[in-house]
Amino acid sequence: MVRVRLALVLVITVLIIMLFYLTYTLVSLNYGVHLGRKYFEVTDFINRTVRIPYNVSRIVAIGPGMLRLIVYLNATDLVVGVEASERTWDPLGRDYAMAYAELFKNLPVIGVGGPRSPPDPERIRSVRPDLVVMHKLYAQMYDPDRLSKEVKAPVIVLNYGRAGYLDIDSIKKALRLLGKVLHRENRAEELCRYIDEIVTDLKNRVRGVNVKPSVYIAAVSYKGKQPFTSSQSPFPPLSLLNTLSIVDELATKSGFISVDFEYLLEKQPDIIFIDLNNLDIVINDFKKDPSKYCALKAFREGKVYTILPFNYYHTNIATALADAYYIGKVLYPNRFSDIDPAVKADEIFKVFLGKSLYEEFIKGYGVGFSNVANMFRCG
Repeated sequence: MVRVRLALVLVITVLIIMLFYLTYTLVSLNYGVHLGRKYFEVTDFINRTVRIPYNVSRIVAIGPGMLRLIVYLNATDLVVGVEASERTWDPLGRDYAMAYAELFKNLPVIGVGGPRSPPDPERIRSVRPDLVVMHKLYAQMYDPDRLSKEVKAPVIVLNYGRAGYLDIDSIKKALRLLGKVLHRENRAEELCRYIDEIVTDLKNRVRGVNVKPSVYIAAVSYKGKQPFTSSQSPFPPLSLLNTLSIVDELATKSGFISVDFEYLLEKQPDIIFIDLNNLDIVINDFKKDPSKYCALKAFREGKVYTILPFNYYHTNIATALADAYYIGKVLYPNRFSDIDPAVKADEIFKVFLGKSLYEEFIKGYGVGFSNVANMFRCG
């Protein structure tokens, strides 16, 4: 009987050892073991294979839009340092900064920030990150592999499309990749589904619309504040509504476009939207020569509206989607009769940022989604 028990114990012990070895082997195959740390590999946006520690707990983001993605993924608890720009620039207009500026101002500075400042390896290394999230633009100024060696942490390079635009596929790809790296896969999928729902909803709302008003988006910022004659082609919220801007026929390539006032007088857009970031410039210019603006029927007929700016240190995805609903409400009121743009905007901000922001825009700019014809009196 004793021998049987000993044999049974021996068999069980061998099975436990085999199970442990099998589990260890599977973990090693999935994540690898490097210097005693579990890791897994991903391919970033410039086709680099990057080994990522499985238990990332300290991260920094460098370059346009990277901190925004981290905030969208509910990973602010991992951030151990921010660029100086996050502490010195006015957060108004950057959705993620409006929501978390108080958090950022208490974190160490890891570099200058901005679209033209290369990374600062020494300051990044000082906060001992497990991972550096770098925008593709920075990778063109500074070799990410070199930076990785200098800061003693992996560097993953991301991009989510051209600044000021909505490249839905790139946005979802970036969210999913970063979600995997930060173990926020479920959160990334939640955002991707929500984005798809909005894009589909907007598309369905304007389906079958045959008569569309002519539209001009005025005073769009580009590398700073711009006047009334500055616009963009294509304009993302309009594109989501399958609607053109009058400047689209002028554009030889997508991007910022400056038009002559004579062109606007010739085209006579039915409806004009002004980027709130530059409303003050338009008002001041109007005061200098009201007759010029009042020669536009949209001003004479009171069809001048404001939209929230969505391009500030790369695209504010949430704000751009909110703009699309307001523009849709103005252009196609019957198709958007169930939509309160302010309520919809806060729904979107809550999904992306966990906070309502619409009132913060009003506090900052003095107005939100609004008809501002009363600011431009003609006759």
